[in-house]
Amino acid sequence: MPRAHITLIEDDPVFQSVVNQFLVNSGYDVQCASNGGQGIDICRRERPDIVLCDLKLPDIDGLQVIEKLLKVCTSTPIIVISASEKMSDIREAVRLGAWDYLVKPIQSLNVIENAIEHCLKRYQLEETYLHDVWELDAHLDLLYQDDVIVGRLVEELLPEGALSLNDYHFGCRVTDFGQAPVWVDYRPLTQGKVLVVMAVAQNATEQNLLPLLVLKTLIDPLIRQYLSGHDNTLLSPAALLSHLNHELCHSQVRTAFDTLVGVVDTKEHSWLWAQAGDKFQPEPGAKPDLALGIWQHANFREHKIEHLHRFYCAFQGTELSVTAAPQTA
Repeated sequence: MPRAHITLIEDDPVFQSVVNQFLVNSGYDVQCASNGGQGIDICRRERPDIVLCDLKLPDIDGLQVIEKLLKVCTSTPIIVISASEKMSDIREAVRLGAWDYLVKPIQSLNVIENAIEHCLKRYQLEETYLHDVWELDAHLDLLYQDDVIVGRLVEELLPEGALSLNDYHFGCRVTDFGQAPVWVDYRPLTQGKVLVVMAVAQNATEQNLLPLLVLKTLIDPLIRQYLSGHDNTLLSPAALLSHLNHELCHSQVRTAFDTLVGVVDTKEHSWLWAQAGDKFQPEPGAKPDLALGIWQHANFREHKIEHLHRFYCAFQGTELSVTAAPQTA
């Protein structure tokens, strides 16, 4: 049984052949189209799990193809693979419903496979969430009585351990596991920068673990694109919140999130952050903006502190702290 059914819409015969062979060898079932019209017909007929689509096609503009595909297979994840690095193309593709955007030349075909697996995982989480909310309330009540299962899900939302980088220490402490689940993360980027995230689902219960896991998967492709040198959205907390907000407003997850994202520059000793929703009261703090997932046109502001010595944020039983070692004379 194939890992997934994929439609590849690509007019470059060499690139199409290489990607097709790689994906087939990786266990996927692949249907190829050399133009937009053919690709739309295949999707209408085959209902693939994932669509890979170029933007420069001989018959129909790739952005129009995306728009038409959303009417043919509304919930199918679409990954754009294009030579265009124009931010206007990227923004428009995402606005129309693309789940990911990969820029040619692709340095490694593994990047495509990783993008496919990420989209499949996110789609499955969203489907599981809808199924949980709308059909299995009674079963979920029993499921969340299992402390082992709940514990494993909570672990997915917390960092593996403390992080120390350039005299800065990042830590997370949970003092009450009975409180609402919170996603906390701090990920090293490059050049001494660390991405910091803290999020909670509104009207949070244990059953909101799943939407938090969905939210977590939205950042994964941005990290991959940043590390590959194609996207710096992570370095702008306001832009990151806007991206997450857009994704949530166009997803099937009908939950709003209070979220804090920021970047600690451990070399420049600065803290740049943005905050959506008012459940978090960080120290130092600033006036928050609208929670994520409520209004797709929401705006988010950035706040910055130079000479960061300490940052602290807590929600109920979960605490996040960033501290700098004292400077010696």
